[in-house]
Amino acid sequence: MQQIIRQIPSVYDVQLMLKRMALDPLYNVDIDQRQVKLPLPGERQLDTVTLGFVEHQSKTYVYIEAPESREQEAVNKIERIFRFHQPLEQAAGHFQGTELEPLFRRFYGAPLTCDFDLYGCLIKTIIHQQLNMAFAYTLSTRFAQTYGVFKDGVWFYPGPEVTAAIHPDELRRLQFSQRKAEYVVDVSKSIVQGTLDIDSLQKKTDEDVIKELTQHRGIGSWTAECFLLFGLGRENLMPAADIGVQNGLKKLLGLEAKPSKTEITEWARRWSPYNSYASIYLWLHMEIPDKGEDMRARAKK
Repeated sequence: MQQIIRQIPSVYDVQLMLKRMALDPLYNVDIDQRQVKLPLPGERQLDTVTLGFVEHQSKTYVYIEAPESREQEAVNKIERIFRFHQPLEQAAGHFQGTELEPLFRRFYGAPLTCDFDLYGCLIKTIIHQQLNMAFAYTLSTRFAQTYGVFKDGVWFYPGPEVTAAIHPDELRRLQFSQRKAEYVVDVSKSIVQGTLDIDSLQKKTDEDVIKELTQHRGIGSWTAECFLLFGLGRENLMPAADIGVQNGLKKLLGLEAKPSKTEITEWARRWSPYNSYASIYLWLHMEIPDKGEDMRARAKK
């Protein structure tokens, strides 16, 4: 294994990134040790890569342990997933004086990170449609652990060829709905048959990606937007139909009811071009209680 060490911007909040990543039970994340292990699939072999984050003299460094023969491939993958180049300071400055300024103060430096591979991201997002977070992760974990591969402490999602060969009834036994089981299999068949090329989507505009993905049964606007966010790392996505976004705004602004898609879309025009960070910080607002909330919760017990 080859070890590579590089400095990353100090504004990048590694701890918040690890907390969000650890929400997925399939990810091998050690928050205390500040480490992540991730899959490096390949046509000939499956390898794993380890990332560790350290602080030294007010600077943040990441070390990468990767197979020497696949070093550049691993580095490229890590850059795509962790996006160390993000404009986090500019995004925070953009939201000064807006409704979201308190979130950008509280979660300053929380980055946008991507899922480990594009196909896995798309399938996970389809699985997670219209489910609460706990059961969504239960279902995607069952899927990967039933059909994927476990190596060196890391789960590899099954490839599209494997999923395309699954009968939907098998997924029903994992508690998939009939339609969701069909969507997962059908989309995988489209990829195998070449009618959907997810790698080519990286070069297309947000609008073209949404248009192409939503032509496929089982992929609506929310799924396409989440794929743009967590698959392709696009920085100006606001999934206005997302319950977490709606609840986050309701909680932050003290609204009596969740805001409508129309209201959120109107806000998003002013939050552009950093809507993806607004989305993430609203999710964080729902996922991580502040100290005041913790104290109030204890007082009620």
